Amino acid sequence: MKKILITTALLGTVSFAAADSLGLSGTYNKGFYRADGESVDVDGSFGVSLSYTYDLDAMSAIRADLELLPNLYGSEKLGFGGEFTYLRSVMTSGEADVYFGGGVGFNTVSDSATSNGVTTTARVTAINPTLLAGARFAVAPGFSAFAELAGGPSFLRLSASSGGQSVSNSINGAFLKPRIGFTYTIR
Repeated sequence: MKKILITTALLGTVSFAAADSLGLSGTYNKGFYRADGESVDVDGSFGVSLSYTYDLDAMSAIRADLELLPNLYGSEKLGFGGEFTYLRSVMTSGEADVYFGGGVGFNTVSDSATSNGVTTTARVTAINPTLLAGARFAVAPGFSAFAELAGGPSFLRLSASSGGQSVSNSINGAFLKPRIGFTYTIR
């Protein structure tokens, strides 16, 4: 009976150590691509991200982000993105935490127009395997500020359709994504 009580207490401690937090951050997305041996000039774009982070234990967490990206790839249209990331603390001292992580992100933007009864649609979508490093600091009870730098390979797909015809092309490259923001612990 004693072993059951100790095991139950330890499992309860682990579950209470986990925390949920909501975050709001600003990002800058910059892609670097090459097609047919030539550099492709792609505008960087600022974004606003809402995130949900769940601490798996005292050292690791998973985070899901949803992002709005005005003027994504210089399109002058509102783009959408997201990211799913595993984070691992590597150094903790007092109220500061340094972490690394990895995951996968995406972003997409589309536009369509109708002229002479023919609708033309264009879409740009990127899949971004992500590695990141960041630091988090407690700033007030329940609030933390963070700064991080993410990057990795980027796989960009461009597609367009007009009437009954469609074309698509893929180019590969890399991306950088600095991010600053804050989180609020809700549990």
